[in-house]
Amino acid sequence: MNASFFEGTSVPLQEVMSLGSTLPFFAEKRLILMENTELFKSSNEMADILKNFPETTFVVFVEKHVDKRNRLYKWIQKNGCITECTTQQERDLLPWAARYLKEHGKSCSRRTMEYFITKTGFQMDNIVNELDKLIGYVGERPEITDTDIDTICSGQTVGKIFDMIDAVATGENKTVFRLYADLLELKEPPPRILHLLGRHINILLQIKETGESLPDRDIAKKAGIPYFTVRKYKTQAKRFSKRQLLSLLEKRADYEERFKTGNLSEKLVAELFLIKALAGNK
Repeated sequence: MNASFFEGTSVPLQEVMSLGSTLPFFAEKRLILMENTELFKSSNEMADILKNFPETTFVVFVEKHVDKRNRLYKWIQKNGCITECTTQQERDLLPWAARYLKEHGKSCSRRTMEYFITKTGFQMDNIVNELDKLIGYVGERPEITDTDIDTICSGQTVGKIFDMIDAVATGENKTVFRLYADLLELKEPPPRILHLLGRHINILLQIKETGESLPDRDIAKKAGIPYFTVRKYKTQAKRFSKRQLLSLLEKRADYEERFKTGNLSEKLVAELFLIKALAGNK
């Protein structure tokens, strides 16, 4: 009775004002949760509404896009609390994961930790889940190895895309479509899989064109990838010629255009690209 939830851009501000102004019923506080309203991107009266709420009303906004010049943002910055939840940076992520292992009496080399992150991706909840699995798997043994990671870690989207491109390079049809099925199991929609494949191929092309002319850290910054993954991308890039990578990007753009114009279903867009990619790299 004392909790209300609003989602989307069509927020009934008068209803919010009425709810927020009402004292909680048989409780000490009232909660209003508002998600993806875009009130922080446009001119509105929400700041004036909040000013008149009693101290028993708490309002929580969860927003993906915020204009820090917005009047509502400035009011909350002065009178409330703002927390920006961003992805951990590479320089923080590795030591954080190492500390987590240490707290549980485990350790691994930096190279092994880098390998682990390439398998799991950069979402901290997933990293914790995979670390817990490793800690339970090794038992009393203090050190975690690459073999442990290969055995117990499921590997998320980033790692599977990488392995899929490897399998395309070597023409391993069954492996490509097994990994594709794994991505579907992870609830990745086919158009997004196609997008991720295109992004990965574009990174390989950038590395191919850069060659040895730039240090690894500059390559990482230019390509938008973690520094410790550059060597792995370089190794994979050697399996393709520049012509092959350009051809794959053209194929991806063609299938994406056919999907967007309604000439190809969502279900088929990534599958047909993979079939064509395999055929062109034999």
